[in-house]
Amino acid sequence: MDEQKFTDWIDKWLRDELTETERLEFETLRRSDPILDQRARDQQQLARAMRLYGQRTDFRKRLNRIHAELDMEAVRQEAQEASAPAEEPARKGRVRQLWQTYRPILAVAASVAVFTTFGTLMLMRQYQSSHKQQEQYSMLRRDLQAIRRSQNAILQDLNARERALQMNPGQVAGSSFLLSPDGYLVTNTHIVQDADSVYIQSTKGDIYKAKVVYTNKAYDLAILQVRDDSSFRARTALPYGFEAGPSDLGERVFTLGFPRDEVVYGEGYLSSQTGYRGDSTAYQVAISVNPGNSGGPLLDEKGNVIGIISGKQTSTEGATFAIKTDVLFRTISGIPTDSLKGSPIRMSRKNGLAKLPRKEQIKKIQESVFMVKVFKQEK
Repeated sequence: MDEQKFTDWIDKWLRDELTETERLEFETLRRSDPILDQRARDQQQLARAMRLYGQRTDFRKRLNRIHAELDMEAVRQEAQEASAPAEEPARKGRVRQLWQTYRPILAVAASVAVFTTFGTLMLMRQYQSSHKQQEQYSMLRRDLQAIRRSQNAILQDLNARERALQMNPGQVAGSSFLLSPDGYLVTNTHIVQDADSVYIQSTKGDIYKAKVVYTNKAYDLAILQVRDDSSFRARTALPYGFEAGPSDLGERVFTLGFPRDEVVYGEGYLSSQTGYRGDSTAYQVAISVNPGNSGGPLLDEKGNVIGIISGKQTSTEGATFAIKTDVLFRTISGIPTDSLKGSPIRMSRKNGLAKLPRKEQIKKIQESVFMVKVFKQEK
């Protein structure tokens, strides 16, 4: 949606000025987009901190007024003492009366001032920490302008196969892998967003045109399908299976992806049952990844797919995040039938890799892993 419109909605939400229709649409948008939801909560925290700061300033002004009154009274009493020493008992009585009058106010004001000071500091620190953590999450897509030479070679191949292609150089690259033998693949939404054309490239260099048939922004999953490309040959079966059950901490895992123009292997272990900031739909994995790995498969030792690589935490070495396979199953089941013009997506749990050594597993899996190239129309 329009950036300014969402910002205006946040301001009206904080002032409780949203209409019922706007409120329902605003809450629906927050539930569907975690990033926008975090923005709204951050703005709410900042507004609360500013209110506390205002209260603190107001109490400080009140204290200053009280102190000024006390000082003026003391001056008057000193003047009276100098001119009429005999009135000492009366002066002390008036000072005590003044102290008794203002003592409750001073006590409350001092307490509230201390509370608001520490409250403001804590909220500001929480707000800054939240923004710092957001900046630490890195989506692992690759900027193709940094690899222009190989990109130009790909464009020449594409132009040879499709003369009508008039585009800018591709802007984003990532990874994907087959969900079914007939050409359905999965990658991340942040890789294919705003794409005018999407192509996939095999480890052998073969290039196929793909179409985005479904995206789920909340889970950062996108489903692709190879369409209208007679050169693509459907497999009889995939070598790996999909495991929707939870995996154990410490389990050895590995991944294949395209941080470069050739497939790259990485291995590590499952380090947490939850992902970034406690996300229950993802794993944290101790494995080294780089931009371009997004959308690649995460597999266990037996060769079962247990997740999809999506990002990493920049402040922690080897803290990689992968969307769990059971979320992928739920995403597939939620695709409208009219979006799949061909046969439905059938993800198999059968695995033919369990008894093979790792090198043989990799040889078979890499034939089903593809680089994703995203192109945009020239403006």
